[in-house]
Amino acid sequence: MDETRKKIIIQEINSWKESHMIPEQYCNYLLALYCQGELPPAYSNKTGSDKKDILSGLIIGAFFVFIVFLNYFTEIPIRMQIVVTTISIIIFGFLVRCFINKKIVFQLTLIGMALLCFYLQLN
Repeated sequence: MDETRKKIIIQEINSWKESHMIPEQYCNYLLALYCQGELPPAYSNKTGSDKKDILSGLIIGAFFVFIVFLNYFTEIPIRMQIVVTTISIIIFGFLVRCFINKKIVFQLTLIGMALLCFYLQLN
């Protein structure tokens, strides 16, 4: 079988596995079949992606903590708090669009955005 055709098939099987279109056992079987017992290239880059997800999650968490600290523990006027919170909700909205394919980071940004919306209601 042609190498480019194999790569395309392996990419499709990996996308099916990620989107849960086919059960994982079937995807593993098909990957073993088309890779002829070798690990597919998608598994070799997993650790770098995990490190980027952790770093992104830490940055999002630090940004959320900074906004909460700015609003609760400083004596800035209420209008300024509302403006800062609204701008941070917009930033979290852009982050949601950026991390829509990353599961845990996407959920962190949605939680941060929801909590800031709730805080804006309290003001």
